[in-house]
Amino acid sequence: MIVSIPTLGEAKWSLKPRLTIGAEYDDNIFLTETNEQDDLFTTISPGVELMYETPTEFIDLDYEFRRYLYDDFSDLDFSEHRGRVMARKDFGPRFSVGVMDYLLFSEDPIELTGISEFETPSIRIGARNRYTRNIVEPDVTFRLDENRWIRVGYRNQILRNDVDDVADLDENAINALLSYRFTIRAGAEVFYAHFDRNYEQTVPPEPPRDNTEDVIRGRYTLYFDPKTSGFLQYQYRHIDFDRETQAFIDYDVHEPSLGFARDLRENVSLTAQAGYGARDADRGEDKDRFFAVGDLLATYDRLSLSLHGETGLGEDLTSAESLGFNEFWRFGLDGSYQVLERLWVEGFFYIDRDRFTDIRRRDTYYNARGRLRYEFLRWLSLSFGYEYNERDSNRPNSSYKDNRFFGRVTGFYDLAERYQ
Repeated sequence: MIVSIPTLGEAKWSLKPRLTIGAEYDDNIFLTETNEQDDLFTTISPGVELMYETPTEFIDLDYEFRRYLYDDFSDLDFSEHRGRVMARKDFGPRFSVGVMDYLLFSEDPIELTGISEFETPSIRIGARNRYTRNIVEPDVTFRLDENRWIRVGYRNQILRNDVDDVADLDENAINALLSYRFTIRAGAEVFYAHFDRNYEQTVPPEPPRDNTEDVIRGRYTLYFDPKTSGFLQYQYRHIDFDRETQAFIDYDVHEPSLGFARDLRENVSLTAQAGYGARDADRGEDKDRFFAVGDLLATYDRLSLSLHGETGLGEDLTSAESLGFNEFWRFGLDGSYQVLERLWVEGFFYIDRDRFTDIRRRDTYYNARGRLRYEFLRWLSLSFGYEYNERDSNRPNSSYKDNRFFGRVTGFYDLAERYQ
């Protein structure tokens, strides 16, 4: 609604309706630790992708409807809706408006939003649960000049579950970011966010988790040359639960750190950050831990690669389980390689280790994916793939192993080819 579309000849755009038909096999459809049940199912997935860009406007929209038809467990048949939109419009050199919205309506027990490349999933074990998650983030940006601007945003997230033993969630947040470049070699950022989270009571009842969170972050950056920068950062987080329990307690987290970013080559970039994180808990155990984040992005003619590593103090407050404060480390690798003109190989690996201090729980999650994709024609492709998911937990009946195999045929057509 914020974009007024000029004539199509003045814009770069594409509109691609598509249809995917697939066959999949899952050897643990309920993600149980014992007595696994397997099934073969068919998926029918029409979708559409819209890309539109002018010097002052941008839209990236994707929607897919997927119907799952199970062979043995036909009562599990369900429909999934998955949508994403990002849009931005510049109303002038000093003012712009943007919005991001993500929608998922599904019953897949492994929930991945796809917003983050390396994402810890939201898990639902046992009986299938129909759920809806929607995240919308509008923002406005005021530019003081080319290198000085203020961005103010809002975030609303809802999670709705059709079962009583998983809590519904309402999350509202406001945030603001000020970026100010003092000189060609120095600049600073100040960020603030306030979150308000409310959970519906479950049956049987779980400990109350309603909370507010405040995040303050300051960063001072030195630009050594056009390809290299270093920064000093301090971040403070405060979690305040409406009603403290043994599992959910109030605490503060302090995280001072140093970091740098460098373009190693034209298409290779590296960012790294390291520091010290300390939790000061009102009623529970204080914690301190080494804090670090690293990312390597590389793109060559046929190869694209992304590496991510991270460790520190965090919290799980928006997943289906919402387990609270944790100490974590995680590592991920995502890559694709064009073997031939029409043949691609894609691979993904992710491991996440979480220690939930206040509930004495430890989880290790593994995800590995591989896919072989071949384009028969410009509008028709065939893909085969495999996915492995595992969670190893010290909590009874929370571990599982899951293998998924699939084959898919996808056809699409770019309507923009008729006009460009």
